[in-house]
Amino acid sequence: MKQYNPLRSADMRIHNQNIILSRIYEARERGISQSELVQETGLKAPTIFRIFSSLEEQGLIEIFNDSGDHDTEVRKGRRPVAYTVIKDALYTIGLEFWASSISLGVFNFNGTRIFSRIEPLKGDIDSAGITRLIVRLVNDALASLKISREKVPGIGVAASGQVDVNQRSVIFYPRIRGMKEVFLAEALEKELGISVLLHNNCSAIALSEYRYGNYDHRGSMFTFLLRAGVNGAFVDEKGIYITSQGTTLETGHVPIDSRGPQCSCGTHGCLEAYLRELDKKNVEQGLPLFSGFDERLAAGDRDAKKTMTAAADCLFVSMKSIMRFLTPRSFLIIGNGELISGHIATALRKRWASEPDAFVPDPPQVFSHAYDPLVSQRGASDLVISYYFS
Repeated sequence: MKQYNPLRSADMRIHNQNIILSRIYEARERGISQSELVQETGLKAPTIFRIFSSLEEQGLIEIFNDSGDHDTEVRKGRRPVAYTVIKDALYTIGLEFWASSISLGVFNFNGTRIFSRIEPLKGDIDSAGITRLIVRLVNDALASLKISREKVPGIGVAASGQVDVNQRSVIFYPRIRGMKEVFLAEALEKELGISVLLHNNCSAIALSEYRYGNYDHRGSMFTFLLRAGVNGAFVDEKGIYITSQGTTLETGHVPIDSRGPQCSCGTHGCLEAYLRELDKKNVEQGLPLFSGFDERLAAGDRDAKKTMTAAADCLFVSMKSIMRFLTPRSFLIIGNGELISGHIATALRKRWASEPDAFVPDPPQVFSHAYDPLVSQRGASDLVISYYFS
């Protein structure tokens, strides 16, 4: 019979401390009191008091609204003392790269972005060049802000292509030379001396949009990212979905018609192959999908509208399959412009309304948003915060 060892008391103390610190962090500027956390967590008041004392000694939290009462019990007629994290106690770095650019943001411990840099990539850059560039940008940011490495618990890197989260490697990204089976996190840690959390960029964007996008997503949302290619990510209250093998999803390379055009991955009829067929001109020039379409749509270009409707038809086929396996309550379309995303989302809503599905009695919500590198920065930073509090 398998034996189960109980948590050691030291492990339990760390576990409880992380719970409390994460709640103080989530409270942000409004702060939270010891008495509130006694009610929320079920931990006893003396335990909460000891944790707060320890966190103060570590320089992680401070009194936000000092009413003069430092007791764990709220005395009649007195407001409880509210605590908040010390904003400069720790810093996180969120970074995303894809074929055209690299984006880096630095956040303080209350989640405020204090630094941002977006740099275009040269067309001939390879995987080794990406590693060197990330190292330089991180070092430059820390030096500029005068932040010591000891105050950075981790760097979140959101990489394009399929990522093995467990092995912390980029499995394959065809648009950057040599970006295949690259153990990027390990290479960066060796150069920077800071822990690195590696994930897919679509996943980081999806996480950020799920948490901060103010969508009525009803607890689960699948995000499509249309850029040079297309990918997707599923997020619910448990976090980002990864496969049983620890890899991120490759939605763009799921065939929607086996008789369709050949894809860059070698398969026929992938979703990405169809979308790139719809925009051959931009693809041949090495530009992101539907570049310039926002202007065309604003001018009422009928051909541009037809192309967006055709793109929605391709996405609809994928959405039907996704509903069978993950049943998200909502979808988010992120394109290279607000009008691109909005036209596709509108067409998708019409398809769901006009084609009842016996397996989907409640059609999903469909939202839209333009790609924003600041969103991906925050999502990558949140990967670090989630790991830190775990």
